[in-house]
Amino acid sequence: MTIPSVPQMIDTTPMKTENTLSITSLRNSDVSPTLWYRLHVLLYDLQHFNQRPDSRERLETVTDLSYIGSPYFNDDETTAIKNTVVHGKSLAQIIDQELQARLERRNKKRVDSGDFRVCAAHDLAPILATTLGTNLKRLDKDKRFLLLINSRGLDIGDDKWEGLAAKSFAPKNKRKR
Repeated sequence: MTIPSVPQMIDTTPMKTENTLSITSLRNSDVSPTLWYRLHVLLYDLQHFNQRPDSRERLETVTDLSYIGSPYFNDDETTAIKNTVVHGKSLAQIIDQELQARLERRNKKRVDSGDFRVCAAHDLAPILATTLGTNLKRLDKDKRFLLLINSRGLDIGDDKWEGLAAKSFAPKNKRKR
């Protein structure tokens, strides 16, 4: 799964400056009650498209170069997500800049092989996860999330997913004296 190497791959022009959101707004469901869950399904699918037919099927229907679009999000949600401001930049700008930087690094490293493609799983998922503040390894181990994605897929209906459980810093192996 590759993303073409064209200048300005993603339209980074802000569409609605008066309604810019933050990551907290996305997390707290200011746009939709299931938006945060669906963002995580996208991250999960980007990582597992080779192993899971349902992930591959969903990703193959996406037409947006940033993969932020249908079937994961409707047009209003897509606009809101792309215009979400993180450290003074829209998410669309961050994705475009990071993918361009990775493409430039790849151009320097892969002259011999001729393979200059950007891979969605290896390149886009970490960019999105970092921007959203999501730990991809913890996502893979979150039992509630895995139960929902395995049983309900993208549409969780009335079920709720509160996000990844907070990491516990309690010692795992306490010795008894």
